[in-house]
Amino acid sequence: MANTLGDRPHRRSFLRAIGAGAAAIGVSGALSGTGAAQDEETDDEPAGYLSIIYDDGPAEDYDMYRIHREYDAPGCTAACSGLVDSDESWLTTEQLEEMSDFGWEVMSHTVDHRPLGKVSIEADVEADDDRIYAQTNNQGRFEGDPIVVLDGESKAKATVVGNGEDDTGLYIELEEPIGQRFDATEAFVRYTDEFIEEILANSRAQLEEIVGEGWITGFIYPYERNDGFVSEAISNHYDAAPRRDKAGGLNPESSIDPHALSREYMETDRMDEDEIERFLDTVANEPDYGILAGHSQYDTLPPERLEFVLEQAQQRDIQVVTVQDALDAFGVVDAPERNIEDETPDDATTDEDNEDGGRATGGDESSEEDEPDGFFARIFAFFRSLFN
Repeated sequence: MANTLGDRPHRRSFLRAIGAGAAAIGVSGALSGTGAAQDEETDDEPAGYLSIIYDDGPAEDYDMYRIHREYDAPGCTAACSGLVDSDESWLTTEQLEEMSDFGWEVMSHTVDHRPLGKVSIEADVEADDDRIYAQTNNQGRFEGDPIVVLDGESKAKATVVGNGEDDTGLYIELEEPIGQRFDATEAFVRYTDEFIEEILANSRAQLEEIVGEGWITGFIYPYERNDGFVSEAISNHYDAAPRRDKAGGLNPESSIDPHALSREYMETDRMDEDEIERFLDTVANEPDYGILAGHSQYDTLPPERLEFVLEQAQQRDIQVVTVQDALDAFGVVDAPERNIEDETPDDATTDEDNEDGGRATGGDESSEEDEPDGFFARIFAFFRSLFN
């Protein structure tokens, strides 16, 4: 599902062009952050690449976004499309738009945080049972959801009416008895194939309504649950799907598989500062692409932990990038590109449009330093010279 960009430059080349354009028109400090300085001044490669992903799309992601802005470093928020704007606990449409405009990547985390992968059965299921005892009962959260019980040879579909816990354990309650027997040692439960496909398509479409068509290219597994069918379905809808695995968030640049990217949680109960420093040392010294993740709504990811990660990355000349931009830099998947012409403000004018070389301001005599649009008009003029 990679974008076909033809002769258009990759995003990293585009960012370097911005730096060159800023220098050409005499603007200092147009690019900064964890990895931009070396690109602007020497065009050298950074010591390594790091992406930071926040799960679920809670309101606290916006607080993390503000910290990232202080370091001129983008991040990634994996949002549940059905929770956006739902209440004050979650990100709003306006916040997602702002974050995306700043350079953040918005990723899909399903619609309502449903676990797509299979869950093991904990007790034998009899034909007349209307409760399924499973390792977790998250698949019983929403009344009316279609599920299927499978054991490799047989399968039975059912409709959820709720979930709960009793003396036997966690259970998913069904609308009607399951209708056949399943051995707990072989059976598992997950959503139906059709429902999984619907969730994947709907989440992407709903998020693209906010940030733009073609901009939702990554997926994060809720509860880190996946299986063969789910992974294949995700690969048909998304370009990338980072997940937590034994690789610990380190991905050899020589063999990047966008649907098997490894990530590691940077929360205080998962990694201490020494472990983070060793992780970043590996990213800087080995040809490994690092991905760290966390839940900003948890006490285990205070602002101080993020600041520590960003400062340590900066000290090691590691460039913090989105997953989209990392995959583009490695030549694996083209990152989506904004249409520069479309983003030129309607009232923006170039030096050629004004005999005095200034921006038309209706008689306002303020300087360009006081008029940010003057800077952007000159930038856009430079872009046109590059791409036309």
